[in-house]
Amino acid sequence: MKLFITGINGFAGRHLARLGATKGWQIQGSARPGTPSRIEIDPGHEVDTVAWDLACEPFPAQALERFQPDAIVHLAAQSFAGAGGLGDDSIWQANLFGTRRLYEAVARIVPQARVLYVGTGLAYGPPHERGQKSAENDPLCPPNNYAATKSCADLLSYQAFCDPGLAIIRARPFNHVGPGQGRRFAVASFAFQFAAMKRGLIPNRLEVGNLDSARDFTDVRDIVRGYAHLIERGRPGQAYNLGSGRPTGMRSVVDSLASLTGIQPELVLRKDFLRKSDPPILLANGSKAKEEVDWTPQISFAQTIKDTLDYWLSQPADVLAST
Repeated sequence: MKLFITGINGFAGRHLARLGATKGWQIQGSARPGTPSRIEIDPGHEVDTVAWDLACEPFPAQALERFQPDAIVHLAAQSFAGAGGLGDDSIWQANLFGTRRLYEAVARIVPQARVLYVGTGLAYGPPHERGQKSAENDPLCPPNNYAATKSCADLLSYQAFCDPGLAIIRARPFNHVGPGQGRRFAVASFAFQFAAMKRGLIPNRLEVGNLDSARDFTDVRDIVRGYAHLIERGRPGQAYNLGSGRPTGMRSVVDSLASLTGIQPELVLRKDFLRKSDPPILLANGSKAKEEVDWTPQISFAQTIKDTLDYWLSQPADVLAST
């Protein structure tokens, strides 16, 4: 299979590229401007990339013309960084209109390719009852601008399946974490700080947000395996949740890292980490992915936390000492 990944240099993109390489797939992708035209996804294994600023540029159609992919996974997006309100033009341009620009190129050049649009489980918004699991036929009630833009692109993806008839499958992953995630995100931030404390680079003080919330966490390596299953077996026009369906409290994440490192830090609440639009809990009903494409998570959250901590412990001192 020839797989093209938008956002190949991102957190999930690199993991998906590695997985595809182990399957013997040919891999290419797009990345932000300034990214080298070849990137290393594993030691000794490089892939070609093309620059694309999805917020303001047409999709580089020549990449599809040259590569002629069998499948495309659309991961590129302006990710959620906690910005409130309606968001500025860039997030709408990137997440909604960037997706449209991609589909316009696909329809012209490789209309037969299977396309996986990667949305978000956050699109469902808070459940009506605590502990209720969101299913694919539940209404989309996005609680913030990131989820709203991704929800609109989700609807656009269904419309592009109907007309012009692209073979688009929609994935709605819930929170995914693991080695390589940027430290803007809570679990990675905690692991980064514990690693820096363990190396003696910062005081034993942990900056935190709301530790009383819970999330449906799945290892990124399980999530990208789900993407591969959907590309191979998913039904065009359909949406599929990817998540564990199990709540994990943020306080338990801190406790796990404390146990692994032997450090009991002072907790420092950062009010700027608190987001009023964050639902207290989101859970995936993943039965459809299990029944139709034989996907369920396999990596324990304990293993994910250990691997994430080990990733940060392996970083150079100047990385861990940076703020």
